[in-house]
Amino acid sequence: MACDTFTIMIMHINGRAPTNIPVDGCSVNLFQSNEDMAHLDQPLKEGNVHISAPHIYGSALEALELIPNSPLSFLNVGSGTGYLSCIVAEVLGPRSLNYGVEVHEDVVEHSRASIEKWKNAREKQITGGKRLSPTSAQAIKRAINDAAPHIEIIHGNGLQISASSGESVVGFDRIYIGAAVERENLPKITKLLSPGGVLVGPVDDELVKVVRIGRRADGESSQSMNDVDDNIGSNQAMMAGNELFDID
Repeated sequence: MACDTFTIMIMHINGRAPTNIPVDGCSVNLFQSNEDMAHLDQPLKEGNVHISAPHIYGSALEALELIPNSPLSFLNVGSGTGYLSCIVAEVLGPRSLNYGVEVHEDVVEHSRASIEKWKNAREKQITGGKRLSPTSAQAIKRAINDAAPHIEIIHGNGLQISASSGESVVGFDRIYIGAAVERENLPKITKLLSPGGVLVGPVDDELVKVVRIGRRADGESSQSMNDVDDNIGSNQAMMAGNELFDID
């Protein structure tokens, strides 16, 4: 019986953000309310709304090995404010698939509102903030929507995503875990990786990078990633009229 094989690396945070990530269109002020603290290299937290320190996002983005303007699929588990999802969207471009799962309903609403602010900010960048006729404004808005990746934020528990239906059957090319996960729960997320896919996230207080290598016919694996029940979820989550995945 074939099983998945993975490589796991422990990453050390280097305290710097990469210089090649285009974040100009994703001002952190769009995703949280404390403007005085927004650009400090420290985490920000207000109730359930949490934004990691910039150097954490920088290290994670480098580790994810994003390919600009590509059709990669991205899953953000514990997507929080949606800040990282929007940065990834800026990098991957309109051909990509971009999904987030967040357990706190108030944070889901916050992130959806913030993503709308991000979209509006992108529109202003293109128009230069000029007043346009209704016809021109609608045409530009359609063009912007066509050129921007769709980001779908879903309310649910990322540890309860089924790998047996929807997009999860194919697997995700890149996965980021936005909340700390215990090592025994990691297989519930790594099972969602596509072959060659990359996962990055905090596991037992360490930033971990997981790469799915492929399948081995002998059934042997250094990680027991194939021992997880694939049918945990029960409620269908929908995106653009198509089944995305099952989630409880």
